Amino acid sequence: MGKTKGTVVLSAVKLLRSQADAARRLLPVGLHHYLTERIVVASWYPEEHLYELICAGAALLPNQSQVFEMMGATTCREHTDGLYADHLRRDPQMRARVLWRAQHDTGDFALTSQTPNSVTYELTGWDHASSKYCRVVGGYFTELHRLTGAAAPSYTHPTCKSAGADRCVYVVSWR
Repeated sequence: MGKTKGTVVLSAVKLLRSQADAARRLLPVGLHHYLTERIVVASWYPEEHLYELICAGAALLPNQSQVFEMMGATTCREHTDGLYADHLRRDPQMRARVLWRAQHDTGDFALTSQTPNSVTYELTGWDHASSKYCRVVGGYFTELHRLTGAAAPSYTHPTCKSAGADRCVYVVSWR
């Protein structure tokens, strides 16, 4: 099973710690340590733990309609305000690949096509795709385009590994 960087885990854990009692009721007992232990941003954590943390965090939020996309957007803003700020200046192909590989030890996230108002990304080789997690990824990369100047970006996810495809495809478009 793949691993993810502490920077991503920390984003999920911040929300859970803000409502620790409720989070304890939502998380499996084996993951309660995330509510109290220091998260080392340079360390690698099990990807399946992150999925559980994200789902528990989503359950704590009042607006459920776009909750996973909002979580992805929030994580993107945290990253680009700090550790990954320099990635806002990189070209989209480099930015996608480098950001993904800096945060996940499986999968390759690549820009496969680009128009003046859209980009298409393909995520191959990721061993933890799920419909909820894919919505977080869509929210992250949509927010990344908003932060780099795209007007009203949105995404579609026409192909998903969690639905049996061999890869995930994300199309981010804007005005």
